[in-house]
Amino acid sequence: MNFKITRSQFLEGLKTVQNIVPSKGALQIIQNILLEAKEKSLYLTTTDLDISIRCVVDCEVVREGATTLPAKLLLNTIAKAPEGVVEVEVDAQDRAVIKAGSSTSKLAGMSVVDYPTLPKDSDSFEYVLPQITLREMLRKTAYAASQDDTRKTLKGVLMSFKGGKLTMVATDGRRLALVEHEIELPAEAEKDVILPSKVVNELQRSLTTDGDVRVTIEKTQIAFKMGQTKVYSKLLDEVYPNYRQVIPEACTERISVDRQLLLSALDRASVMTMEESNSIRLTFESNQLIVSSRAAEVGEVRDIVPIKYDGGKIEIVFNPNYVMDPLKAIDEDEITMEINDGSKPALIKCSVPFLYVMMPLRIN
Repeated sequence: MNFKITRSQFLEGLKTVQNIVPSKGALQIIQNILLEAKEKSLYLTTTDLDISIRCVVDCEVVREGATTLPAKLLLNTIAKAPEGVVEVEVDAQDRAVIKAGSSTSKLAGMSVVDYPTLPKDSDSFEYVLPQITLREMLRKTAYAASQDDTRKTLKGVLMSFKGGKLTMVATDGRRLALVEHEIELPAEAEKDVILPSKVVNELQRSLTTDGDVRVTIEKTQIAFKMGQTKVYSKLLDEVYPNYRQVIPEACTERISVDRQLLLSALDRASVMTMEESNSIRLTFESNQLIVSSRAAEVGEVRDIVPIKYDGGKIEIVFNPNYVMDPLKAIDEDEITMEINDGSKPALIKCSVPFLYVMMPLRIN
């Protein structure tokens, strides 16, 4: 194999596929990157056996072929190479010579024979939506997924293609984030799938603000195609819990508040929280919200935020992160909080199809 490529293009392609490469201790072949030179393109592929990423970049192919090279070493070699044309030549023993300007590097590769194969593309229905839409939907939900390795289902994010909508949901059992986007799809294309946390993280890195993402789903696999990059992932073979049953049907009180003012007050009050008492008290009174926190024998913080509310006094205690996370994930100037009392779930809503449920802590 022999190809020539501009250093910047090569480096960008390597960075695109680099994140999922396993560290030392994993199967050696998947610590390598698969390089395939054919026609006028270089195909770069990495996998950790659960997720695979393929990126295509333009190059001058002198002699077609394929090999696998150590991913980290190759990335570092190209990152430190001078700008200009890089030439890579690989012999029959998978030994690569990399020339860039006055520099020559040699890397020992491994045969492509043992490299895991990518899932085959199918003729299944393709869901198409703007990349920025999927990226924003993940931003508005993924933070609410469980971090507990024993709750495998809740570590993922639900993608539900039903009723002319894509609904995405994440929950850890104490809070839930939901966002919707209208999408055209025939009834036979309605599906529920659970994205593993690994692919959620990769998509948040890979999705851009331009172009569409094309989503195809097989029985156990899902693929996302964005321009010249394609991300493949296994799906969680689980049934997502009935999240609708935790969403309150109605709340007695509705409060409007400036998102940034509330976020700033919560941030200031969270300074006083401790691991043993990670809580913030919200006291709703006529046209004002008192945000307070207290650490025994250390100190306390009290902040007042103007709100639109003319009901009676209500006190409710939350984990501060559970309130701040959704406020960071949405961009609207004003949000609405819907509550019943200090012991029942509260809602956060805004002008977009977004809903967030959070369970209060017990008031002492």
